[in-house]
Amino acid sequence: MTLGTLNHLSLTVSDRSKSEPFYNAILEFMGYQQVEKNDEFIMWWSKDVGAILIYAANPDSPNKLHDRYSPGLHHLAFNADSREQVDNLYNLILELGATILDPPAEYNQYAPGYYAVFFADPDGIKLELVHMPNLP
Repeated sequence: MTLGTLNHLSLTVSDRSKSEPFYNAILEFMGYQQVEKNDEFIMWWSKDVGAILIYAANPDSPNKLHDRYSPGLHHLAFNADSREQVDNLYNLILELGATILDPPAEYNQYAPGYYAVFFADPDGIKLELVHMPNLP
C-alpha cells in the first residue's frame, strides 16, 4: 500500500434496492467487483483503488437528497484512462436513466485537457468520471 491512498469510501443511501443496481453498473464499468453483500452493507472492491461500500440510512433520519454545499462530501471523482471511457460511461448513465448534471465536455478551468462527465446517484450524490491527459 502507498501512504495516503484510499482504503475505502462508505456512503449512506436512502434505499439500497435503488442504489445497488446503480452502483453495480457504474462500479463494474470502472473495474470494481461486488465482493460482499449482507444486511449491513454492500462492498465493491478494486485492487488498484480500494473499496466502496454503501449502507442503508437510519430509517429515523430525515430522508432528503444529498446537499453537496452542506458540510460533508461535495462530490466523488473517478479517473478514466481516455475520453472514450468518459463517453462510454455517459451512455451507460443514460441507459440507467440516472441524472446527468453536466455532459461530457472539456472543463479546462480545472486543468488543461480536463474531460469529464458529472452525474448523480439516486440520492443526489454528485459523481464524476474524468480523464486528465496531463497527470504525471
